Amino acid sequence: MAEDWAIDVRKYAPDADADIIAGLVRYCGIALRNRDSALVSFSDKTETDRVKANFLKKKLALTDSDDVLDAAIAKVGEQMKTDRTKNRVTVYYLLADAFGRLEDFRPKTKAKTKAAAPVAEPEVVAAKAKTAAKPKAAKAKAAPAAAAPEPVMALPPPPPPPPPAPEPVMAAAKPAAPAVPAKLVKTPGLFWPLTAALVAFGGVAALIIAGSK
Repeated sequence: MAEDWAIDVRKYAPDADADIIAGLVRYCGIALRNRDSALVSFSDKTETDRVKANFLKKKLALTDSDDVLDAAIAKVGEQMKTDRTKNRVTVYYLLADAFGRLEDFRPKTKAKTKAAAPVAEPEVVAAKAKTAAKPKAAKAKAAPAAAAPEPVMALPPPPPPPPPAPEPVMAAAKPAAPAVPAKLVKTPGLFWPLTAALVAFGGVAALIIAGSK
């Protein structure tokens, strides 16, 4: 029965993942046992509202507005309009693909196996490391010696500093002019007394000389 659902889904999604289709079949459960509940009637608004409420909002937990969700359902209905049997699994697959939620239906065990990378044994890792190191060593030996660096031209020595400026020569001092002897100042107050004293002294001396003869 799962194969039948996969065939119908791949009419619209040729690369549909079998694991995801199986996950959708498990989600639909007993609804697929009855032909009426296994199909979706896009002309019945009650049916499309049920798809919006139960699958898009509850299962996928989408928070988009009703207009966006209704437009997505209408687009899938338009895509399948030529198909008389609009299978629920196919409708849900196309809706989940439109919102990028297909991986929600992949079995968890297979999802973990797909995501986890195989862990290599330590000995295998060491052997691979040695094998990878050998070509590198061979390349290192074959590599030519590095070219000697080009000689760096020496910079010319800096110019000598300019000679110091000559100190200013002090002008020779001019010889001092000879001191002019001070002119005797005639003191008019002492001239006549001195003259009178000399005359008197001369007269006394003359008298003494005359008396001694």
